[in-house]
Amino acid sequence: MIENAPTPPPPSNCLPSGEWTGFYVENHRKERSWMHLYLQIGGGQIDGEGTDYVGPWSIQGHYDLSRSQCDWIKTYLGKHQVQYRGQITESGIQGIWNIRGRNQGPFHIWPQSRSELTKMFLADDLENGGATQLLGNPFRKKDTEL
Repeated sequence: MIENAPTPPPPSNCLPSGEWTGFYVENHRKERSWMHLYLQIGGGQIDGEGTDYVGPWSIQGHYDLSRSQCDWIKTYLGKHQVQYRGQITESGIQGIWNIRGRNQGPFHIWPQSRSELTKMFLADDLENGGATQLLGNPFRKKDTEL
């Protein structure tokens, strides 16, 4: 057995353009903050728009499949910006959001076609009244089994 073998990058179909869904977790809120996204992904670029409880926003960023990493800036219309840094996995993108180093937390987004993830997290919200279930460390090398 080879220890510390490099993990192969995720397949390019892990980042389809189109509708995505997901959430982020804030320290001051017990429940997940759900978001709906429409993303254009290709050529190392991520662009899109979406909405959440704060309001509508746009995003611009980059991805690198060879390193399984991505980052973008979410800009709320007429409001603040949020930096996102994530790991690309077979279950979407998981990572950390950050507002000017003062506030941060985990996030997880996935293509709309992965409806089993939406059902799993919504069931957790209903059964436990908040974000008790996450898919582990977003910056680890292997994806968590569902």
